Amino acid sequence: MKRIILTFLFLASALGALFSQSPGGGSLFYEKMRLLDFAEREDAIVKEITSGNFPNFLNPWEELNFTERDASGILRNVTIFVKADYIAAGKDEDYFTLPMSPQSAQQIADCFNASLPTPKIVDLVYKNSRLKLEPFNFIPRGNRNETPDILYDHSKIITAQIKASGNKPGIFVAGTKKDIVISSKLDDPRRTHHVTIYGWHKLDSLPIQPETNIHIDIYVDYSHGVRLVSNRVIIDGNDYNYREILRDSVLHKLLSNESKPLESTAYKLKSGL
Repeated sequence: MKRIILTFLFLASALGALFSQSPGGGSLFYEKMRLLDFAEREDAIVKEITSGNFPNFLNPWEELNFTERDASGILRNVTIFVKADYIAAGKDEDYFTLPMSPQSAQQIADCFNASLPTPKIVDLVYKNSRLKLEPFNFIPRGNRNETPDILYDHSKIITAQIKASGNKPGIFVAGTKKDIVISSKLDDPRRTHHVTIYGWHKLDSLPIQPETNIHIDIYVDYSHGVRLVSNRVIIDGNDYNYREILRDSVLHKLLSNESKPLESTAYKLKSGL
């Protein structure tokens, strides 16, 4: 009888340890993806997020209300909806904020009826965020900052910063990443397979990263982040589509700093995606 009881306790302990690893947690996804090649890693990221393995705090949309003049000079009341933080895999208590290629970001955005921000939206997010953190950067050493280990370490550092501020993950936060953005640079004929990034605001509200498309679209480092913007936009009480607004000759000024409407409002996906 004692042997049966001891066996039961041993099995219970072993199973408890197994289940305490929180299947689907960000740490487990990190272990899964760290040895994959780039294409496999990106595919795993898209599958992980679109299958629903992300923290609960990324479910709600943050509502941002502001006034802005359209291209004809009319003052408009605008409401947009953004995520409180950058895309991450895992659970509230164990998550991994994921840098990724613009194509992966676009696939995820499309899945959730969302888009990527313009630089103007990134500035609005920073202005309206409830927690502004000092950017944390690693010293560049070869390609170290592109490795999964550094990507994961940076995610854990940001989580520690949030907790050290007296807040919990899920607070509307900014200043932690550069954003993958959309702008007229998507149609730059000299750089047809590149990523456009902007942001990483310091506490003085100035961005470290000016808008640039210098990097090829398979370049991903720890500082890149993906914050989703809902395709639903309310202007003067009426519903509009985010991408259609950016292509509109009058309304585009509400969401963009550019003088002309955008031709492309999404990254082109590679064949077969």
